[in-house]
Amino acid sequence: MLVNTTATIPICCEVKVHRSICIELQGFIDRILQIILSIESARPNCALAIQTLCSLHFTLDKAKFVIKHCSESSKLYLAITSQKILSRCEKIRISFEFYLDQIQNTVPIQLASVICAILEDLRDTKFSLEYEDGTRKVLHSLLEKEFPDSTSRENSELEAIQIVALMLDMKSSISLLEERKNLKKQIEKVKNTNQKEKELLEYLLYLLIKYEKFI
Repeated sequence: MLVNTTATIPICCEVKVHRSICIELQGFIDRILQIILSIESARPNCALAIQTLCSLHFTLDKAKFVIKHCSESSKLYLAITSQKILSRCEKIRISFEFYLDQIQNTVPIQLASVICAILEDLRDTKFSLEYEDGTRKVLHSLLEKEFPDSTSRENSELEAIQIVALMLDMKSSISLLEERKNLKKQIEKVKNTNQKEKELLEYLLYLLIKYEKFI
């Protein structure tokens, strides 16, 4: 018997950037969680099906982590790494499709039809960036540009942070304070494990602090 629960998206309201992607991803998480107990109750008895079910659980955890990451991380950081987020979500979508396709043939017909509907939607889904890609391009352009002098650098930094702050809705003192806190938390997390990411986060924090009064 199928588990009849209401799909909810409790955490997506807290997502700062990539909200549309996370809402779509959460929708698949909820739908798969609705049937996961039924799949387990069907007791697929081949080793491959059992292994696939474990892999499906692992992919669900990956998907939940992406949403958690997008709800807790700095907006600036999420914007500049938006292509990585998009790629990660696409890999998760492909994994969901692959594992559900394998499980579909090992469960009762009624459950298989539910899985089939999820598979159809997975195949039709195309994750995409909205305003996030614009912010990514602005920040990447700033990082890659060579400046003849400090004045040119400061002018470009100011222009970039003003554009990005507007696009990411970081205009209030509260939102700017939250952004600083999130950047500091992320720096603390990676300071001993990822020097490159630490330097990027520190630069974003530097931009925010230096030009905050002009945002």
